Amino acid sequence: MIERKELMEKLLRLRCRIENWTHVYGWKNMDNIKETKNEDGLVAWKLSDWEYVDSMYNAVVNGPNGFGNDYSFNKDTVKTWNRLWKRYELETGLVKNPNFESEWEQIQQMDWDDLELDVTLGHRKRPGKGTFQVK
Repeated sequence: MIERKELMEKLLRLRCRIENWTHVYGWKNMDNIKETKNEDGLVAWKLSDWEYVDSMYNAVVNGPNGFGNDYSFNKDTVKTWNRLWKRYELETGLVKNPNFESEWEQIQQMDWDDLELDVTLGHRKRPGKGTFQVK
């Protein structure tokens, strides 16, 4: 189980870490979590790592009771987040991200008592196996 606030904090940290990495190495050098290629082998559609994390973060922030119907996650999703965390490590040190502090403060100032936090994230095929629930 993971609390919604904690999930939001972790996704914000990951998104900002990707942003920091791209400020050093360039947005064009970021990987894509998903790609669709056409018959010629050219990328016709892509979902960048940043877009993937940002979409999940926004679904948690804006969705009814958390993810709503937009996203769910399981242990494979958490492994993907961990892989992304390692992928976007900066060897050059900390980069000041102007987005982090203001959004972090918003999360801290939310009135969590007004939110319904008993939300299951993901479809439970086998209870307790690879699914998480927000407290």
